[in-house]
Amino acid sequence: MPRQPDTRDRARQEFARLLTERGYLGVSLDEIAKVVDVKKASLYHHFPGGKPALFMEVAHRYVEETAAVLHGALRTEGGLREKLLAVAGTYARGTYDSALGDQIYYATRHLDEERRTEISRAYVRALIEPVTELMAGAVGSGELREAEPGFLAMAFMELAGTLQPMPGELATPPQERPAPSPADRRVREVVDLFLHGAAPDSPAA
Repeated sequence: MPRQPDTRDRARQEFARLLTERGYLGVSLDEIAKVVDVKKASLYHHFPGGKPALFMEVAHRYVEETAAVLHGALRTEGGLREKLLAVAGTYARGTYDSALGDQIYYATRHLDEERRTEISRAYVRALIEPVTELMAGAVGSGELREAEPGFLAMAFMELAGTLQPMPGELATPPQERPAPSPADRRVREVVDLFLHGAAPDSPAA
């Protein structure tokens, strides 16, 4: 069948789209089968575990694709600041599908413990541990003060998350939104805030 080789990919893409728009409970295999133009039984042939199995493939694909971008940024030449600038830049460019990532996180509450643990471990191993290792090396070399590397990693990633482009469907009318500052400048500001804090260089006595 000509369409057979890409049925899995098309089903994953449609599931990811619906998951992003509606959340896990809003995804229907009947609707996916209709859009992909296959019988529902065909989806079960490709995904014997049904909806949870399809979700797991979408979640693992998201983690793998996001990790590839992150690891590329972490391979940037230079010291800690250069690597942090590269990682923060991936957020500012809208590289990550944050809406899908959020829905994957929220969806885990509807999974059994085994699947929930599997996704959690994959996320931590691929996306948290590499940044944690960067922070541990920086603490060891004296580039960062003594602190728990995992905490530093999460703190930086939370800051970097503020760089993600503003969603277009905001309630604030376009004419009332503040003019965005240049992305490169915001990236530098976030990295410097993480490295040096928000206090003035010469605090008043």
